[in-house]
Amino acid sequence: MASPDELVPAIFDAVGQALPPNWRRVTFRVWATVVAYQTELTVAMADGSSPEVAPPAVTNLIAALREVMYQPGRGTWFSASFRLRAGEEPEASFNYDQDPRWFPELPPVAFARDVAAFPRADERIPDWLRALLADAAAVAVPED
Repeated sequence: MASPDELVPAIFDAVGQALPPNWRRVTFRVWATVVAYQTELTVAMADGSSPEVAPPAVTNLIAALREVMYQPGRGTWFSASFRLRAGEEPEASFNYDQDPRWFPELPPVAFARDVAAFPRADERIPDWLRALLADAAAVAVPED
């Protein structure tokens, strides 16, 4: 299994391949659960324009990165930001605990499945996630 030290640069490489020449700043945002992925790529050009650029197809890298970054009891991240600035080192940050604010919102069961795949200790479940898990449990269909 690949490590974050291999996967994060691979994501930056994929983003870099999608970029037009003369870019200055780039932010690649990712929202992820085990059942859904959403990405957004924002590019600022040297002339101040911000062209629409299709995000790279990196779902397999995102899934692998979430898996290797899983921490027992803490879970894994729900959103991430990958930032590039011309002439600077790339930066990545990962959100394990804050509401990732999907748009449109995901159904609560998506988060319940994610927590089932990447368990969290009770004290590591933030209030926003606890509310979604309760909503998912309230609508769950009992198995025979």
